[in-house]
Amino acid sequence: MNIEFPGPALPANDGGISFKAVVDGKTVACKFSMEVLQDVEPSLSMSSQETQFESSKQKLLQIAERKIREGKVINGVVNIFTADL
Repeated sequence: MNIEFPGPALPANDGGISFKAVVDGKTVACKFSMEVLQDVEPSLSMSSQETQFESSKQKLLQIAERKIREGKVINGVVNIFTADL
């Protein structure tokens, strides 16, 4: 399975971040909840969601990759929540 994360990070309607992945040539939306952004680095919880995402981008994308490899993509979307930390 070939997974790439070209991005970009875009604000989502729910206060989280959406980040584009390409899995074997198909686009997958990685949706990071507002809560996971706040919980991954609590000291930045008052910062913008973009700042929160960028500060923990590597860790968050590792979680997204794990969930993709586990087959947890539903209708082209993989959701990442605090429980995934």
